[in-house]
Amino acid sequence: MELTITTVNPLDHADEIKRLFVACGRAEFPGFFDRAYEPAVRAGGVSWLGRDGAGQVVMHVACFPRRFRFGTRDVGGGLLMNALVTESHRSFFPARALMRRARDDIEARGDIDFLYTDPNDQARAVLEASGFRWIGTLARLVLPVGDRRWLVDRAIRLLHAGARLPRRMRAGPDPTLWRAAEHSATVFEAPWGDSPRLRPHYGSALYAARLEGYPGPLDTWFTFRQNGVGSAPTAGLLVRGPDPSGVATLHAIRRAPDVPLGYVIPGLVRALRAAGCARLQIVTLAESEFAAELRRAGFMARRDSAPVIAAPLTPTGQAVLGAVRQWEITDLDCDR
Repeated sequence: MELTITTVNPLDHADEIKRLFVACGRAEFPGFFDRAYEPAVRAGGVSWLGRDGAGQVVMHVACFPRRFRFGTRDVGGGLLMNALVTESHRSFFPARALMRRARDDIEARGDIDFLYTDPNDQARAVLEASGFRWIGTLARLVLPVGDRRWLVDRAIRLLHAGARLPRRMRAGPDPTLWRAAEHSATVFEAPWGDSPRLRPHYGSALYAARLEGYPGPLDTWFTFRQNGVGSAPTAGLLVRGPDPSGVATLHAIRRAPDVPLGYVIPGLVRALRAAGCARLQIVTLAESEFAAELRRAGFMARRDSAPVIAAPLTPTGQAVLGAVRQWEITDLDCDR
């Protein structure tokens, strides 16, 4: 089977890449490409195309650089995105050739410490044969917030009252609401302070890429201050929703290193109840201390999950992958 793999600027091949995805049943992809690829390329993002003997694009994968703070230093991650192979070339060896080429090219660049992704089962086998390994499980955690049925709602209130939090945290402060469409999120772009956790850098371009329509009427930053109005925020949580079904999603958390989640979740729950929210959900790494904090605050894991596969490219990347318990990521940092 003849196959040619090249490294490209995806913006120069936008029409070909979009046609590939649409032909494979991904009608939503062109909209995502238009939102996400231009800022990703500005940050160093690239794509790899596989062409058949007739020159047609039959394979694609992209790498989007991600910046993280790990302890006292910044590190570079590379998220493998939008891997797709046409059915005619959907076999092990062509896909492995694509993934190995992507890994080798990024390693040669020298500006990314580790690669990671959250693949389906078929792609996982290809990645593991290309030098990647399983490091954890991406899980969806859900917190009941309220219910129109009074008996169920009472049970939810009792759940929050019995959450495994110190008594002094169970009340927690009330947040200030910042509508994302009306306020700049610049203060929330970089991780705050030094922490052993692996925490991502964010920016308005990433929010807009990952959250269609951001900033929209359902996008809200809930900010918390320890010293009252006028003081600098000590925590900020980006929530989208609730949607018509009552579900809200917690997409990003910024907090000072000494602010536990148990300090802000009770106030967030009160604010979301007032907005008619029934459930609050978040996606994160199940094996992390961050997920453990969420479970102590009342979040419960759902059955849907995905593996996280990664490969170190530098000694720093090896240290990051060896500290999975310190990862503090959400779906904004993944390919879901």
